[in-house]
Amino acid sequence: MSRPVRERLSQLNLNRRGIRREFYDLTIDDFKDYGSEDLEAVREFIRDYIDNIDSSFDENKGLFLFGSNGVGKSFLASLIVKEAYRHRYTSKRVTFSEYISEYTRVWDAKSVEEREEIESEFYNDYKAVEFLALEEVGKEIDSKISAPILEDLLRYREDKGLVTIMCSNLEPKVLVEKYGSSIASLIKGNMTPIKIVGSDKRQEYYDERVCE
Repeated sequence: MSRPVRERLSQLNLNRRGIRREFYDLTIDDFKDYGSEDLEAVREFIRDYIDNIDSSFDENKGLFLFGSNGVGKSFLASLIVKEAYRHRYTSKRVTFSEYISEYTRVWDAKSVEEREEIESEFYNDYKAVEFLALEEVGKEIDSKISAPILEDLLRYREDKGLVTIMCSNLEPKVLVEKYGSSIASLIKGNMTPIKIVGSDKRQEYYDERVCE
């Protein structure tokens, strides 16, 4: 079901969604394909996803974006989070390391009241948002808690019909080796895998700024 579209997106609220400053005013047209048919296909897939954001939510269409550094995963995830917010869905972009930090913050609560307040903020701002872009999965400090935290998150969001956009440098096969078959099954159940192959756009941007 369609929701009323916001006519204006303030920079403050985009920042609160976790969107980087350089992405505030960009659109899917700013994703360059460099003449690559594969990158063009990725752009048009995301364009269709964004243009039909209500259907993407109703059908719980998650995405698993993977590829090397700087190929545009964060940019595409940010566009989805921004468009979801424009259509009045709750949305957030966060790295997995940041998510783990917020998840474990409740462990330091000094009272029941403080614990309940932290848990409420965590669910409202992270775990239970309607569109969550979880980035840099696989880059977190390796520990025994990362796999169960990820499984808890993905299982919760599957049960609630919430959309997850997951971004990683890891190929699906490596992801299974790192986190186990349960997480792999959850990803397969609700996410379309999209491999993004290209050069590091950060390096290209840096090279353009280098004074000769």
